[in-house]
Amino acid sequence: MLAGLLLASPGCSKAVKGTGSETTGTAETTQTGSHMAGPAVEVHIPQAAVDKKPAPHNLKTPESAVRSYLAWVSYAYRIGDSQVATLTMSAEEEVRMDSYNQYNVQKGRLLDERLESIRFGTPSVGTTSTLLPAEENWTYSYISVKEGNARLAGPYTIKFESTYTVVKNKQGDWVVDSVDAKALGKVK
Repeated sequence: MLAGLLLASPGCSKAVKGTGSETTGTAETTQTGSHMAGPAVEVHIPQAAVDKKPAPHNLKTPESAVRSYLAWVSYAYRIGDSQVATLTMSAEEEVRMDSYNQYNVQKGRLLDERLESIRFGTPSVGTTSTLLPAEENWTYSYISVKEGNARLAGPYTIKFESTYTVVKNKQGDWVVDSVDAKALGKVK
């Protein structure tokens, strides 16, 4: 959510590059990348973080799609791999989310965010999309990409008033197409 506004064990690493995704070496070292260009950055992810995958995607309703989007985007930010969240969003939203993830990795940090609560308002259903308002409470920290994932800043709390534009994809599933979020406080 914070992006809208602006692997094996400790020691497992992955180098985030600007192109494609390929696996090389042992199971503990992978070469993955976001779609954005940039120099490779070695990112260390503890197995515990990798193992905290969200529940499987539920894209049957606009509300369940937003919940899945938030869970999987948070997971993607924590492990520095945007591709794990792409089933929950349109191609346009993928570019925005991936850009923010790449920005953080290039800064030597990962975003560790947790949705504390969300309350949905009344959806506005259109012919091609649904607007779903929400009030959200988050806790977040920035952690190092280096081994041990030391906390660089936080934890912080923030509230948002958001509107999610949700559309149906080619498979007939609901996905997030865009997020309009207003922070009720300062994002750090």
